[in-house]
Amino acid sequence: MARLLRQNAITTTGLALALIGTIPGCRESRTDPLVALELESMENTRDGCTACGCRARGELGPGGEGRWWISFGLVEPDGSGGWQAAGASSHCRSGSFAEAASDFHEILGTPYVILDLAATNAPSASGGVRVEAELTIQKLSGFDAEGRPIYGQRTQTRTLDVVSETELVLPLLLPDDREGEAFGIHEVLFRLRAEARRRESAASYGAISITADVPGAEILLDGGFVGRVEEARPTLLSNVLTGARVVGVRDFSGREVSRELVVAEGRIEVVRLEALELGSRSAEGDLVAVGPNPQEQAEYWRVKDGQLMVKIPAGEFLMGSADEQGQPDERPQHRVYTSAFLIDKTEITWRQLRKFTEASGSKLPPEPIWGSRDDYPAAFVLWDEAQAYCEWVGGRLPTEAEWEKAARGVDGNVYPWGNQWDSRRCNSISGGLHQPESVGSHPGCVSPYGVLDMSGNMWEWCADRYGESYYAEGVSQDPKGPGSGRLRVMRGGAWMSQPSWLRTAYRAKRSPTSRNADHGFRCAQDAPED
Repeated sequence: MARLLRQNAITTTGLALALIGTIPGCRESRTDPLVALELESMENTRDGCTACGCRARGELGPGGEGRWWISFGLVEPDGSGGWQAAGASSHCRSGSFAEAASDFHEILGTPYVILDLAATNAPSASGGVRVEAELTIQKLSGFDAEGRPIYGQRTQTRTLDVVSETELVLPLLLPDDREGEAFGIHEVLFRLRAEARRRESAASYGAISITADVPGAEILLDGGFVGRVEEARPTLLSNVLTGARVVGVRDFSGREVSRELVVAEGRIEVVRLEALELGSRSAEGDLVAVGPNPQEQAEYWRVKDGQLMVKIPAGEFLMGSADEQGQPDERPQHRVYTSAFLIDKTEITWRQLRKFTEASGSKLPPEPIWGSRDDYPAAFVLWDEAQAYCEWVGGRLPTEAEWEKAARGVDGNVYPWGNQWDSRRCNSISGGLHQPESVGSHPGCVSPYGVLDMSGNMWEWCADRYGESYYAEGVSQDPKGPGSGRLRVMRGGAWMSQPSWLRTAYRAKRSPTSRNADHGFRCAQDAPED
């Protein structure tokens, strides 16, 4: 149901009214079986990460066909026609790999193994469904004289009779000694799970039109997530089963408001929800105080772009890594005092960046292969562009010290949540979808102050120039980085980053003119007077 609602979230009022005109006849009496598919790569690695990998999901209606693909590993030519490893991760998507190959090679590189799955839902004499699956596996054998990859290929077919649910597990890569060493794996398995479902008979539907005061907030229907609030326009949930329903919205700090209503067949129920009661307060200034978050830190609503900001109190914190830990440029660990400041609770999204480009007349960065959905973090952002945006909303990029304090708190946490790595908490190479996800999608990836996504999802620009030995200079109050230098600092790691890069103390150096798919940002500004 949640998937259907997300697919049918319509944000243009005219189109919503046109659609609802068809709802009076929207009564289903079909009992044809659907099959829900989940395909997954499972990486059993030498460092103890069991069943790491990626997964994709889909549905097949009666007689329906679908395609998905999985890749594992990234390689590059070794100069002699062979290959060398450039990464060890899986990617899962719908469609055929051929459709995605050009963008994949440009942004990520050359995959080592590719699996294409073509699946068909056919009736079964058992009363369930029969999934006919054709699997084509390509494995790289080397590179030609012009550096183009050469693949060997094998194809096999499998049939799954699905009465309720069943699964198929096959090896995607059983590595030889060289492959095992290069990719750090024991094996990579392919798992296909199929579940038969039936549409409810004689179901009737209505719709709910929702507006709310918090763009990007989660929309909840009967307690389940079904979409996000659009800005300055209603979001239509169609295909809502008739009867008593509870609809609500919840912001990134868990502030929630809901309302009970009755959905009637063929009707649109109109709901307005105020999670922060901003409607009457937006004229108070550029920032509106909205109260404390669950971590008991003050939060503000930035009116210009609809962003929550968290106040980080003044005081000292432990910056950098202790002796024999981390990287040399993270040492020595030292105490730093920062004045009170505000920092964005989440990374800046495409929705917010579009508002800036429309107001300023500047151009958007190129769109990545995963798209530029409103609630996804902006990508391909240059340092100057990030700084210009932050100035537009009345702020600036955070300094290295501000970013690190907001991420780790005062006690020197290795990761925002503590000192032990947990792949389930954030979007990284060992957890998540292996692409950026909607900001705030990982509520467990939260700092002691309540700031989200400071490990993974996107690398984030800081204001500072990079200085390898800058920490040794011992600037202990509101440091702003070296006065010169070509490179700028990025923090936090991204969706393809290994855990060591997601540490709160890790410092990456990048050219401010590098336009990469994993480069994003958030803003900071001086704290207002209480």
